[in-house]
Amino acid sequence: MSEEGYSGYENWETWNVSLWLSNDEGLYLQTIEIMDQNPPRYSEPAKAYFADEASEALTEFVDQLLDENVITDKISIHRVDWQEVMMDFVSLEKMQNRVVGKPEFANEITNWQNWFLQVERNPNGNYA
Repeated sequence: MSEEGYSGYENWETWNVSLWLSNDEGLYLQTIEIMDQNPPRYSEPAKAYFADEASEALTEFVDQLLDENVITDKISIHRVDWQEVMMDFVSLEKMQNRVVGKPEFANEITNWQNWFLQVERNPNGNYA
């Protein structure tokens, strides 16, 4: 396997985790819940949004799924690019659809939208 990427992702581990989390409705909904509970925070000194808490929570979640053999592939979790995984869940269209009729999520959605735009502008930055 080449270090140049895998199916449009950073590596096989990132692709595999993203596939597991997005192709099973229960895992998808749990991932969304984790991201809702851990929205990006804005750092005034860095003038940037960071999703490190969501990244850590998702790492713990996937680690648990691996321990319980829910995810049956052998994954080196330290190789997963969590920023890339979260980008799959934070497209602007998906986020806007989630906020319709749910004003209580408006602030979290705005933070995720700002994070998404920031990562799109500077994909080489590490915001996760």
